[in-house]
Amino acid sequence: METAVKKWEKPHKKTLVHEYTRDMYLESQNYTLDKHFPVEEIIEMQMLLENYSIDYSSVGYTDVSELEFDDCSDELEEYAEKLQNFFIENTLDTVVDDVFSILYMDKNFLHEFNRQCSDKIQDMEKADYPNLLKEDGVIERISYYPTWFKYGIEYRDKLRCSLCGCDLSSSFTTIVDENFDHIIPLQAGGNNDPSNWQLTCESCNKSKGARSSAYKNIIFPFWEMDVEI
Repeated sequence: METAVKKWEKPHKKTLVHEYTRDMYLESQNYTLDKHFPVEEIIEMQMLLENYSIDYSSVGYTDVSELEFDDCSDELEEYAEKLQNFFIENTLDTVVDDVFSILYMDKNFLHEFNRQCSDKIQDMEKADYPNLLKEDGVIERISYYPTWFKYGIEYRDKLRCSLCGCDLSSSFTTIVDENFDHIIPLQAGGNNDPSNWQLTCESCNKSKGARSSAYKNIIFPFWEMDVEI
């Protein structure tokens, strides 16, 4: 909860989605290892290390390609533990960053992720979190928008309004009123983590309402898929 509160307060480059992804990955990995299935995790870690061109010769290489997933021995479990420690220290953050890059493009995921956060936030009391909450269940709005934060949202949303799709880039009009809008509004238990923001035009932002969590997954395809040439 302490980590979530820190992330909800203001934007951090390592978002709450990063923390969630990392925790879920390690929980799944540790579950498999605790159930004494080291082969499965060894194969996955070796594949990822090689994919990212990480030299893990200091740990050594154990060929498990011919083994069954349920094969287990003290030697395999010892190797899996050493490999996991190396993997966590040298590669896990890169994997998490790559997963985040995919999830951050998916407004359906971001909406649901932050909706579940809002269930927790709306139960919080200002007396317990005086530096975070404006009132019971409502987080204070940030007053400063970091440059990296704004660029990231603009890049993801392609400088288009997330609700109506209008252009906000100044390429086709000089009338540009971009707004950085909470997907789940603060009044509805929203937060200031970068995962809970989207780009909107001023008209959509004003008409959305203080408690509306309206959003769209606006996708602009590279080509028409229903036309064969």
